[in-house]
Amino acid sequence: MRTRLIATFVVSIFALFLFAADARADGTHVVSAGETLAKIARQYGVSTTALANANGISNPNLIRVGQRLVIPSAGGGSAAAGSSGKTYVVRSGDTLSAIATRLGVSTAALASANGIANPNRIYVGMVLRVPSGSAGAAGGSAGASGAGTRFVASISAQHCWLYKNGVLIGDWRCSTGRRGAGTAVGTFKVQSKLRNAYGSAWGFYMPYWLGIYWAGSTENGIHGLPYYPSGQKTWAGLVGTPITFGCVMLDDANARLLWETAYIGMPVIITR
Repeated sequence: MRTRLIATFVVSIFALFLFAADARADGTHVVSAGETLAKIARQYGVSTTALANANGISNPNLIRVGQRLVIPSAGGGSAAAGSSGKTYVVRSGDTLSAIATRLGVSTAALASANGIANPNRIYVGMVLRVPSGSAGAAGGSAGASGAGTRFVASISAQHCWLYKNGVLIGDWRCSTGRRGAGTAVGTFKVQSKLRNAYGSAWGFYMPYWLGIYWAGSTENGIHGLPYYPSGQKTWAGLVGTPITFGCVMLDDANARLLWETAYIGMPVIITR
């Protein structure tokens, strides 16, 4: 019995060694019970901050068993192999086509770079290698001050991203249209920009307005929390819920940052 227990222990240790070697080989680490982000960071010789940033972790104390972490290199880049040396970790609500749009590559190129035969078979926590040519590729041409800037919104995820010169500078929850007043899917451009727009059909103001397309006689756009002439806000606390009449809504702080960054003609990409 003693011999069997020793043999089992040796095999288990050997298996853990192989697992760790595999994790280092593909540039990722799968969180096991008892691990902390700081401990994992020390194991790979990187800072806890760099590890958190590489995986979009805002609270270093919130990691879970089974979570796959991308391990950044000492220089701050991803250690995972890939056509561009970059990776993307799949999040809840993501689709391969939406991710490809965000990264500025084709769905076929992203699938090919990751050996994905069925684009519908991706899962939360999956680490995707990003093919070359992703930086700002979907941004289109623009003026010198806004080259490569684009805004992407996902209806299924109720989430938005703002890129400037290929760098992610905004990663926010947002709201799109409610049932019966859905937000259109497609690639648009900012066509109007107002500090406040008045929606006469609803009797409220929409701060940090960016108009992007016409829905009949009404322009749909991106804005902060609407408020009535009395100053009372509506839909407060509902960002991240499909609640608008077709527009994309952010909280006021993020809407202001977007508004200050945006320019007429800036690409706006809305995916399912």
